[in-house]
Amino acid sequence: HEKAQFQHVELQSHHKRCDIKMRFHLLCLYIIVLEYAVVTRAEEEPNYKFVFDQIIPVKADEEVAKITLEVVRSEDGVKFSGKAEQLVDLDNEWTLNILLKIAEDANGEYNWLMPVPALRVCDFMKFYYRLYIYELLAKYANAPSPFDCPVVKNTYILKEYPLVSKNFNQFLQPGYYQLEVSLFHENDEKIKYIIEGHVEEEM
Repeated sequence: HEKAQFQHVELQSHHKRCDIKMRFHLLCLYIIVLEYAVVTRAEEEPNYKFVFDQIIPVKADEEVAKITLEVVRSEDGVKFSGKAEQLVDLDNEWTLNILLKIAEDANGEYNWLMPVPALRVCDFMKFYYRLYIYELLAKYANAPSPFDCPVVKNTYILKEYPLVSKNFNQFLQPGYYQLEVSLFHENDEKIKYIIEGHVEEEM
């Protein structure tokens, strides 16, 4: 009787080992299939790149700032140089409006892609500017600190700031893009720039 029990326990143990082995092999097979699917998808999906087209100064109140900007295109990409003579302090009484639009083709109508709520200058500096802009900008300009607000009047110099699109290439889709950036004071638009570019498949 004890021998039969032992054989029964041994048989159960053997089944468990077989079950674990089977699960392990199935897991390995699943991982291999998943990796193959990811690699195949990566090979099938095209890579896109952002191509800068132009920057348009729509409105510039020279009592607020005097801005000059130069765009240099080369084999290394697009670089921006310029000078901004800021003539007033910018605090939370000033707001930024940022609007991203997209069109299917160059002659198509632009539609809102990502409207951003109006941002007070100090709030913009502490969050978006600090997280996404300042680190790179500070390498090419005497950029104001994101922790100092108001942004005091000063003359800011920009030297060969590169357009870096690699950080968001994975989010790109083909089309023509338009980024509108406006600076308001008490609902009065003082400065407005439009940046245009398009996304194409990288050869």
